[in-house]
Amino acid sequence: MHASSHDKMRSIVDQYLGNRRGEPLVIHDLGSQDVNGSYRALFDSPNWRYTGLDMVPGANVDLVLKTPYDWREVASGSVDVLISGQAFEHIRYVWITMLEVARVLKPGGLCVVIAPSGGPEHRYPVDCWRFYPDGMESLARFAQLDLLRASTQWQAEGYADGSDAWHDSVLICRKPDHGAWWNLKSALKRWLQHRSMTQGLVDAPPTPAAPPERLPVAPAVPAQATQPIPHEQLKQPGLAQCRFYHSVDLPGGESVKGEWDLRPTVGAYLGGVDFAGRTVLEIGPASGYLTFHMEAAGASVTALEPPMEHLWDVAPMPDFDLAAWREDFVHVITGVRHSFQYLHHLHDSQARLIVAHLDDLPESVGSFDIGLLAAVLLHCRSPFSVMEHLARRVTDTLIVTEAYDASLGDLPVCRLLADTAHPQVHTWWALTPAFVIQSLGLLGFPKARLSVHHQKRDLDGAMIPMFTVVARRA
Repeated sequence: MHASSHDKMRSIVDQYLGNRRGEPLVIHDLGSQDVNGSYRALFDSPNWRYTGLDMVPGANVDLVLKTPYDWREVASGSVDVLISGQAFEHIRYVWITMLEVARVLKPGGLCVVIAPSGGPEHRYPVDCWRFYPDGMESLARFAQLDLLRASTQWQAEGYADGSDAWHDSVLICRKPDHGAWWNLKSALKRWLQHRSMTQGLVDAPPTPAAPPERLPVAPAVPAQATQPIPHEQLKQPGLAQCRFYHSVDLPGGESVKGEWDLRPTVGAYLGGVDFAGRTVLEIGPASGYLTFHMEAAGASVTALEPPMEHLWDVAPMPDFDLAAWREDFVHVITGVRHSFQYLHHLHDSQARLIVAHLDDLPESVGSFDIGLLAAVLLHCRSPFSVMEHLARRVTDTLIVTEAYDASLGDLPVCRLLADTAHPQVHTWWALTPAFVIQSLGLLGFPKARLSVHHQKRDLDGAMIPMFTVVARRA
């Protein structure tokens, strides 16, 4: 979710529901999964019951629907308010979904939909539609809902997170209440429409129809190497064996899309540091985009990856199938490490790779001018310990980049993200800049400079706020 969508929904809540906070309203949010935010906090009145609906389990999902076209999990006429933001563009047959919206609403119930009229493709897992006011009005009329408002944000409003790119459209409509007989006839008409359109309907998965065949999992690099691995031992895998974490440019003008695209603002991501003539110890290089960027800027880079048998600090989670997760994760990480090797050969890089734990590095590896932790600490059980071990190896500058959550305030705190309600085991913390700055001060790096920037998540095109702390020794 982007900031302008959240602001639009907040304004709608104030205008249409502000005087109803004393009523016991049932509120359903279609497409509620927390992807960079949710609307839940806007509906936190003690008398309101908010339920998040989505097609898959996840953060902020209370009820998983089997299909977007037949909500057998929700009773007819049981919902006072149905909201949906940044979901309708991902539904193939959205008009059928509108019939379900009308079915579950109580007579007089309110429907609010926010969806883009522009912006880049962001398949999640498909990206089918853009909406103008006439299209929004047509959806309401098709489902026999009374139109209250259909509008589009045509002008940019200056959102720092790139929200203006989507030029969101808003639909506000209401289920009419014309008495029992009229309501019954209207419901029967919708039922006939719904039945005729869903008979034999299969919501086909996005291509490819089946998961791609897995390539055999071969070791990406030696399992343990406390000394730099010679270049000739970094065998060059085929491009098909690679999984790119960062989007990169290849020779000939071709680009490979990853999960994040740091290319437009990589300078801000690295805190504006001059790398010319400096030695760098980078923890967790992933596909190596930052490694090879710093090398091109004149740095001598050593990248450190943990051994494959450890992979990650895994959060304890009752009843979690850790063996199945590890099998999938090993395949993912192997593909990412293959992408590092592929780019290492492509750039004829002299960057060194070590496969070992940070606290196991022998003294012979030496010290470094700069240490880099780029979106690493959130995955570590003890982020302070990681900074402490790195600080012992660095003589001048530490760079720490993490996701920025303004709601955490200005105190030096971490928020625990691992939660049994949202089963994931590889992300632990949301950190405040103050936590990083104060920690680095304790470790002998008191001269800190903070910057906040936005980076593009290629999964959905969202611009995600992040912060970078550049701290130097006294």
